[in-house]
Amino acid sequence: MTYTSNEVHSLLKEGFDRSPMFNGRIQSIGPRYCPSIEDKISRFADKERHQIFVEPEGWNTVEYYINGFSTSLPEDVQFKALRAVKGFEEVRFFRPGYAIEYDYFPPTQLTDSLETKIIDGLFFAGQINGTTGYEEAASQGLMAGINASLSVKNKDPFVLRRDEAYIGVLIDDLITKGTEEPYRMFTSRA
Repeated sequence: MTYTSNEVHSLLKEGFDRSPMFNGRIQSIGPRYCPSIEDKISRFADKERHQIFVEPEGWNTVEYYINGFSTSLPEDVQFKALRAVKGFEEVRFFRPGYAIEYDYFPPTQLTDSLETKIIDGLFFAGQINGTTGYEEAASQGLMAGINASLSVKNKDPFVLRRDEAYIGVLIDDLITKGTEEPYRMFTSRA
């Protein structure tokens, strides 16, 4: 583990005007709980450093994933900034960081069984519904799978209400409120 520094932040800021997240080329909201390094620097300007975790990519490789340093900044800016991180003075790139943009099917166009209101017999679960996280995907997959099975047998859907289960809260929030950012399920939502 290592940390960024004010020097690293200054080097990264020099490239903000070339970042798709800051120059308008990407207009969606990024993940709240895994922000890019430029988001951290911008949103938490009072912090002098941010943690970076150095994670091996596998047993038989010299590649490492630099967790905490996801970025949409140009390669030259990334390289210069990474070389300013303590312990990374001689770093080499295999692949630079890159930005992603989340896209999803509007979950308000789903029924409480996770079937689309547009196409009968088509059920959605996971990221396509605007969620992020393993538990969110697994719980939706379970419910969509059960209901797809019931649908082909011409049986009534199996629906958990929000007062019965966290899965019910998740699905009810999605289909009634929608989401503007990748949705996570928290106990406080119940």
